[in-house]
Amino acid sequence: MSPFHVLPGAALPGASLLADAAPLPEPDTAPTLPPAVLRELAGRSDWVSSWWTAGLLAAAAVLVAALVVWDRRRRASRSAVDTDGGGRADAGDGDGDGDSARPGRRGAWRAWVGTVASGLLGVLSVTVAVNAYAGYVPNAAAFRTTMAGWGIVDPPPSHRDKPSERAGSSAAGSVTSTPLPAPDLRMADGTTWVYTPPGFDPSTSTRYPVVYLFHGSPGQPSDWFAAADSANVMDTLLEAQLVQPMILVAVDVNGTGPSPRDTECLDSTTGGAQVETYVTDVVVPWVDKSFPTVPDRDHRAIGGASSGGFCALNLGLRHLDTFSAIMALEPYGDPGDGGRAMLATQEEFDANSPSHYLPTMDFTAPVAVFLDGGTEAPRFDREANRRLAAALTARGQTVGLREEPGQGHTWAMVHAGLPYGLEFVSEHLAQP
Repeated sequence: MSPFHVLPGAALPGASLLADAAPLPEPDTAPTLPPAVLRELAGRSDWVSSWWTAGLLAAAAVLVAALVVWDRRRRASRSAVDTDGGGRADAGDGDGDGDSARPGRRGAWRAWVGTVASGLLGVLSVTVAVNAYAGYVPNAAAFRTTMAGWGIVDPPPSHRDKPSERAGSSAAGSVTSTPLPAPDLRMADGTTWVYTPPGFDPSTSTRYPVVYLFHGSPGQPSDWFAAADSANVMDTLLEAQLVQPMILVAVDVNGTGPSPRDTECLDSTTGGAQVETYVTDVVVPWVDKSFPTVPDRDHRAIGGASSGGFCALNLGLRHLDTFSAIMALEPYGDPGDGGRAMLATQEEFDANSPSHYLPTMDFTAPVAVFLDGGTEAPRFDREANRRLAAALTARGQTVGLREEPGQGHTWAMVHAGLPYGLEFVSEHLAQP
């Protein structure tokens, strides 16, 4: 096996094997969900991700800055008048630290406070504007979920709590979490987040298919319930009878060692985490043991966003005995820089690059693949998605290809595409 022979960031040979795939399919961009569903899903944002909030903060920053300038000019003008009219300040007592110095000190303090306040308001305005575009924290509830993912506040109740504490209701699903460490596989001490559908009751005979979800890089599993709003998306789709009841499992794929925050869900050969083994040998068995699932490939799907989309595509294709459907949002065809850090050789990189192995891989079972991105994403990413779709179709696999209008490579795009992806995998998963 040969080590990498290209500079970091340069194109690798495996990434170009689909370059001649033609003709490229055209993605669907039409909003095919019912209008009532689209309205419900569009109503998730509040002041945390509002362009109005960003605009008001920017206006406040400008106003405070203008007041600081006005105050400085007013003080300068008054000082000039005092100098022209009275000569030397406090001449009677000869003390330079007299009362006339105090207004100057107060003015300097006001200027400092105003400048800092204007700067902070400006930073907040930019932060809210970026969040409004990216959709990472769409509302105050999502902010709390994100804080829970970071360990700042308490996460949802563990699956080990009483059923009544995690049963949700007849109209809303429940989100729970539990640590699932694997130190022998060099995995980070992360938490697995699980959505169970409305009316979920583990004491009954009802069984559920499972969709495994992988976050991007950097990221954490709670992103699926904050930025992507997966629980509300599932509840809405279920109420509209567009999907079957499914369990969603958001997996922490951060590790230790080389590239700990960008593992690409690989089994490292350079001393890093064994993420692929963690997913297939730890997470999947734990879910089947802890929840009422149907433990076979026909009732399992795998999904992800960005580098997590690559994870879903690569692991789904490499483990056709475990998964029967793939939902890859904003995916890549190879593991990129994270793969170069996690893997030692070119052969290992190619063996984990769908863009390299798709034309010749052995499909031991059929797989349904949903690919989605944004119309405003980089042109290379959009074309790569289409080439992956063409290659999968040429190999006789079922493919769904979408692009979300006006969306870039953001969590806002994931939220827009997620209901279509869940609808697709639900259709191609077997009914329990």
